[in-house]
Amino acid sequence: VLLMVGLGLVQFALFYHAENVVTGAVQDGARVAAAEDGTLDQGVQYAQTIIKAGLDQGTDPIQVQAIDGGDAVAVTAQGRMHLIIPWVADATLPLQARAVINKERFHAGL
Repeated sequence: VLLMVGLGLVQFALFYHAENVVTGAVQDGARVAAAEDGTLDQGVQYAQTIIKAGLDQGTDPIQVQAIDGGDAVAVTAQGRMHLIIPWVADATLPLQARAVINKERFHAGL
């Protein structure tokens, strides 16, 4: 019983870490895409780089998408994380996050 509780705590910690990495990645990706000289592709690439660095193993590929909404940019990520509990056959947990950032627009006022 103690072993099962310990594995459950480790699984929770790994899932919590993965959720934080994905959330931070889409937030930073949205900031890059919403920058005055940024593009959606740059935002997606930046988010994917952060996800790859933070979640090297234990997850299926995380799909990252960016949408230009005119005045704002939205970056979303979705994927799945495999459980470490050995007796659960191929079970996964969902990983998803979304960030919306207003675009930067600097105008020189004269």
